[in-house]
Parts: sequence; C-alpha cells; structure tokens
Amino acid sequence: MNKLITLAFVTLAVVSLGANCLCPCLQPAPPADNGGDQNGGGDQNGTTLTIVKTNIALHPDAKLRCGNDLIAFGTGVLTGVSYVVPSTAPTAGTPVPDGATYSSKGFAVGGKNIFLAHTNSGPTMFQVSVFNTQTETTHTFSNTDIRLRSIPTGQSDAGHIQADNNYCAVICDANEVLDGKVVKVIFTAGGATPGVISFAQNPGSTVRQVAVNAALGKVIAATDDSFFIYTISSAADAPVEIPVTNGIASVQMATHGNYVIAHDDRSYPQAILVDLVNNTVIPMANAEATKIPAIGGTSFLFFSDATSVDQYGGDSRVAVGTVPGPGFEKTGLNSFIDGSTGNNGLVGFAGQAAIVPNGSYVFLSSPYLQYNTAGTVFTVPPDPDATDPWACPATDVAASNTTVGFKTAATKTATKDKLGYIILP
Repeated sequence: MNKLITLAFVTLAVVSLGANCLCPCLQPAPPADNGGDQNGGGDQNGTTLTIVKTNIALHPDAKLRCGNDLIAFGTGVLTGVSYVVPSTAPTAGTPVPDGATYSSKGFAVGGKNIFLAHTNSGPTMFQVSVFNTQTETTHTFSNTDIRLRSIPTGQSDAGHIQADNNYCAVICDANEVLDGKVVKVIFTAGGATPGVISFAQNPGSTVRQVAVNAALGKVIAATDDSFFIYTISSAADAPVEIPVTNGIASVQMATHGNYVIAHDDRSYPQAILVDLVNNTVIPMANAEATKIPAIGGTSFLFFSDATSVDQYGGDSRVAVGTVPGPGFEKTGLNSFIDGSTGNNGLVGFAGQAAIVPNGSYVFLSSPYLQYNTAGTVFTVPPDPDATDPWACPATDVAASNTTVGFKTAATKTATKDKLGYIILP
C-alpha cells in the first residue's frame, strides 16, 4: 500500500460564531470582520480561503458545475440554467438565454463555456448548444451533427455530456446523425465558432458513458465491459480497447492526468484505475465502492463500501490514494462533527467529493463542507454566517482550479437551495 504524506491542513478563521462552539480539534481562530456572509482564514503558508453563502436560488435536484471563475447551476426541476462569476461578488444568477430550452441536469462546464443539452421534447430536442459566458453568445449544433442518444434523468447519472477545458464529449444516436458516429467531441479553442469532431469507428456495443481528458487529448467511452480510448488529434484512427474483466458499472467515471477512476460491475463493485498511457486496468484490493469517485493532481478518491463501518446515515467513508495506486488509505472512524455524536455526521464521511484538478485541495460535501490538502484527515470549517452551530451545510460540491461551488442552506436540516462558493487562491 502506498503511503500518503499528510500535508499541513488549512484552518479557517470565522467571521462570526454562534453560541455553540466547534469540537476541540476544530477550534477557529479569532473572528475577523470581512463583511457580509464571508468566512476568511489562512493556512501555515499564508494562503486564504473565503467561504461565501449566498442567497442566490438554485434547484436542489439540478446540476452544479464549475469552470474558470464560473459556476453554472440548474434553476428548475427539468429546465433552466443560470451562472455566476464569483470574482464579481454576485448577488444574483445570470440566466442562460432561452433557459427553458435546456435541461437543468444535462449541462457541462469547461473554461468559460457552458455546454448545454436541450430537453427531450420540442423542436430542438436532444441537440447541444455552447454558451460562451464572455461573449454571451450561443452556438447550437444541427441535429444532423449532434443528436444525443438520451439525457439521463438524474443530475449525477452516468451518460451525461462531459466537459474538460475546451472540450466536451457527447454520445450521439447513430441512427439520427448524418455520419452515423456515436462518440463525438465539441471543441471551443481559440474563441472561434465551436466545432465538432466525429470519431470514425464506433465501439462494438452500446456506449454507456463518456469522459474527456483535455491535457492528454483523449476521449474515453465506456461500454458494459470495455473502455475505448480515442485520440482527439487522430479521429480517423481506431480507438484503443481496454477490456475490463468484471465489467464497468453505471457510475460516472472521472479522469485526470494519465488515469481514469471508475467502478467495476461485480456484485459488490470495486474502484479501479485505468492507465491511459499503458492502456491497462489497475485493480485495487478490498476497494468496494459506492457513489461517484474523484481524481485530480496525483490523488484519487472513492467512497468505501467494504464493511458496515464504512457507512453512516447515508454518507460513506472516504478512501484516498496516490496514482498509480493500487494502495489507498481510509479516513478514521468515530470523529464526530459535533464532537460527541453521529447526529451531525462524521469527519471523513460524505456523499460527494471534488478534487481540484491541480490537486491543491480535496473537498467533501453532505451534510457539511469538509476539505484537506492531502491525505485522509479532513477539516470541517464552521458556518460562515454562524446560522448552523456545527459547520457549513453543503451538498453537490464541484471544483475547478479557480473555483469551488456547492449547494447550501441556513442549516443542515434545510433544503440546500442556495449557492455557496469559494474562490481558490
């Protein structure tokens, strides 16, 4: 098992505190008046994080994604997408034009662009558009170029369009697009009109999900039992097929650097790594997993489901490793967020995770926001407006190299229907 080196963890100062204090291991620094609903603090290297809870409304069941100083979020149960630019200290979301046209769960974000899946009905059904938040212009692809095979129902379901930087991978209906190609990638580099690249060879069976790795210039398509690795610069070439002995589960995979992290499809699914340079699957022992994994920098993360102690109140124990694995370490047990009981969750247990692509931070959410800079020891920052006595309520955390976004509320028990964010140093 690879040993992880635990780095210095960020300790946040509190703008204002409620009557209840944090558990002894998470005592905050003295308050500082930063104004509004901000929560500032610094680590041992002098960097500062500021948690902002806004009154900007979003839908708790819709998607939230981050780009370059950009957060996009769904505003309705079925349709509507808005966005904010955190550096402008927004007090309201800006709706994407014609928002009723777009699925509130089917979009992706890369750089300054929002890639939008239209709804499954109406004259533009199953088409895809690109909205540039800088120029405030929209480009819609013809349904003969891109027509999605489907739009998954849930915000976290596998099979949605997936973006990374200037690219967005899509799964098309071969019977509807003119060239009959299933796997395609949208590109937006250089500020020119967005284009689309079709990969010449379709996989031999149904594509269940895709991911795109901009740095490697690869698109990864997953069927039930193989990964197909396409090279964007060589779209006419056949993909490299990487078979997976135990199949691939219908849990959205993630990719960064030279690797993919995913779940296999055995009776008790396990997390696996895929080496995109050597085109091999890296199994991990005793890596039973649940929920969506994450990867960034040199770290990977999955939610352990090996034994009963790995689950608590709907949240799961976090396991973290360093690529290429196969070793990993799990967070400790019985570290209670409220200091004494599991009523308000456990440190290192969560429902969602996001690793900043450059690896600088790992964030967890559900029921509260947690983070670290490496390893398996997590900090639980206090609520920035001191409404919740224990920590900052958060779900559906997402991150880019510049921005962290999440859904928040006044307290843990309230519906997470407001936007929260952090501008990363």
